Amino acid sequence: MNNTNLARRAGMAGIAGAVLWIIGIIWEYGLGLQPPGEGPMFVANQLLFLMAMAGIAVGYLGVLWGNGISGLFGKISTGMVALGYLLLIVVSFLQLFLTNEESPIFILFPIGGLLMAFGVLMTGIGVARAGSWSGWQRWMPLVYAIFFWLVLQIPLITGVTPDGPGMAAEILWGIGLFLVALATYTATAWKTAVELQGA
Repeated sequence: MNNTNLARRAGMAGIAGAVLWIIGIIWEYGLGLQPPGEGPMFVANQLLFLMAMAGIAVGYLGVLWGNGISGLFGKISTGMVALGYLLLIVVSFLQLFLTNEESPIFILFPIGGLLMAFGVLMTGIGVARAGSWSGWQRWMPLVYAIFFWLVLQIPLITGVTPDGPGMAAEILWGIGLFLVALATYTATAWKTAVELQGA
């Protein structure tokens, strides 16, 4: 699948989502709004994160639409990222209204997180192997995936960061997402330019 215009729009959505993520992290840590929380500022901060995750999910689909990865593997890997974020959005939204922390709905947190984490890794490997993109764009999804697993996922799984990675790592997380979305946008913009020159 190669829909250049759709991919570019998805890249822009991913860039916007990453910027909102970074703003949300600075806002959260600056005002002490870490979950669980309450009050209008906490709710507003959480809604900002929901918008950020939606943009990031669309941005990853842009990797597929921009032919950075293709075939069944590409659909599965980018679909896992998008589905993982969708589950995180749903459960994060419901968390604003549910006071029972034992609710079975919260099983969506680890499920969504694992789908997203493995999808990011598979997408990074797939884009690097496909070679449809060139230059830094080809390697950016894999570089981000390695960062995500080494700095965020493995320390959390092993209990090194049981309370989360902290503000600096989460800002770097957002920067990594920004660069992946920028890779999608610039790779597809370059393809558009080539297509126009050949027309």
